[in-house]
Amino acid sequence: MPVLSRSLFPSRCDSGHPAQPAGFRILAALAVLLMCTALLAGCGKKTVGHLARAQLQPDTPQTVSMQYLRFTYRVVPLRESVGVRGQASLVPGALPAWATWYEQLTVMVYLSDASGRVLDAAEYDYLPRAVGDEGSLPFETRFYLDPDDQGPLYVSFGYRMVATEHAPTPDGPNGSSGELGDVGRSLIVGEGALDN
Repeated sequence: MPVLSRSLFPSRCDSGHPAQPAGFRILAALAVLLMCTALLAGCGKKTVGHLARAQLQPDTPQTVSMQYLRFTYRVVPLRESVGVRGQASLVPGALPAWATWYEQLTVMVYLSDASGRVLDAAEYDYLPRAVGDEGSLPFETRFYLDPDDQGPLYVSFGYRMVATEHAPTPDGPNGSSGELGDVGRSLIVGEGALDN
């Protein structure tokens, strides 16, 4: 009499217990995927509660100072939205004397509720430039308001900056290699929203 292998019986698993139908396994996998997605969505919230911020005050010049940048701005009320128009400038004496070049400079503008939860954000990248040549860095954004956001709203800012001792220069003969030369010392700083 032939001996039958367990692999010939798809309705049983190797432990000898009845296997779940394929449809059940697919539904279970989808349920696990949905739970993981919900957890990640809940963890994906950002907060600016640790940053300096100011309550929205329409048509009033306002300033928020941070360690390296100062933000001067005005809130402009618009239909179903709010505009924030302003400029960022370097805090005098914030960078060491050797830092003469911005290799990277990014500014973020955040709209948050009273608890610091970020409702919306905008980000601006500026071209590399010499420190001192930046003048003021303009930004202008529009945040669309959700009807559920009835409480006081706040504006806060963030930045990422890489300041270097020298401007990047081509390293090859006649500048043809495309690689960057030695930029000397560098300072990497930033302040911004945190994952909640």
